[in-house]
Amino acid sequence: MRFIYLTALLLLILSLPAKSQNFEWLAGFDGFLDNREYYSIDNPQTIFGSRIRGEIGGSVADVHRFRVGMNFLYEFGSEPEAHLPDLTMYYQYDDHRINFQIGSFPRVNLIDYPLALLSDTLLYYRPNIEGAYLGFRGEWGYQNVFIDWTSRQTDDNYERFIIGFSGNLQKGMLFLNHHFMMGHFAAKATPDPEHHLRDNGGFQINLGTDLSEKVFMDSLHFSMGTLVSLDRIRGVDDGWQTPAGFVGQFTAFYRWVGINGLYYRGQGHTFLYGDPFYKLDQYGRLDLFYIPFHNKNVSLKINFVLHFAENQVDYSQQILVSMALNGSKPFRNND
Repeated sequence: MRFIYLTALLLLILSLPAKSQNFEWLAGFDGFLDNREYYSIDNPQTIFGSRIRGEIGGSVADVHRFRVGMNFLYEFGSEPEAHLPDLTMYYQYDDHRINFQIGSFPRVNLIDYPLALLSDTLLYYRPNIEGAYLGFRGEWGYQNVFIDWTSRQTDDNYERFIIGFSGNLQKGMLFLNHHFMMGHFAAKATPDPEHHLRDNGGFQINLGTDLSEKVFMDSLHFSMGTLVSLDRIRGVDDGWQTPAGFVGQFTAFYRWVGINGLYYRGQGHTFLYGDPFYKLDQYGRLDLFYIPFHNKNVSLKINFVLHFAENQVDYSQQILVSMALNGSKPFRNND
């Protein structure tokens, strides 16, 4: 029945009078191996699997778009039905300056947050944002805001959602980027005196320089900033808990190889959606990666990471491959 409703809505949109209308489709594959030898924080694990995704829909006047599809995860070693398919269904307005989306839509290439705030594990197990997104782009940079509704309140389920606000401002070689997110964990519909509402999130602000046009490399960035977490269990904590610390970063990339470096020093944090390494008061990370090919259809990244934590060195390795095919066909032309 749901499929019938979605198909009817798609046909209704395509029947609207407009200068140009197109039928569009997308098919994609994502494979990932993420081996995490995180012994300093007692959290070793290996994530190994693949996703297939598909979307069909239509566009009107090249700015209005409706898509519906599915995204299915098969985690190696598990039963095929261990993960239910994720439904993709959204409306998008995009005129290259404003990007607005509402529904259930892919998060990849849409929001880019520090791992301290939002771990990359979300990309493996929750590929879609279910809510709304609004972004602005210009020569000065970009700004965006989103809400991701992760659970509706019922007698059995808690009300949970994430909101975020991020952006980048650039002037010449200097840039200022910022990321804020907050997760809200409310109660079930049935009263539970043992449950307390919780708000958890934080922000990171960085000031840096982009030297890409001054050197022979494809990109070279340096930045420094501050990381602050915000955590409050209502009725338990005496106000907000606000640990803070210093973050220094650099990125260098030339042709097919690159290096990312990060150093954190300060107070330990509690980020419920973030990388667990930031619960430490000192942490260093060094990514050495190789990208043999990367274009609009196919990409492959091999990443070897050193984690300096608790006076020892942990390791992780990533292999990430992605392939996407898409097409568009005129549906109707009205002069």
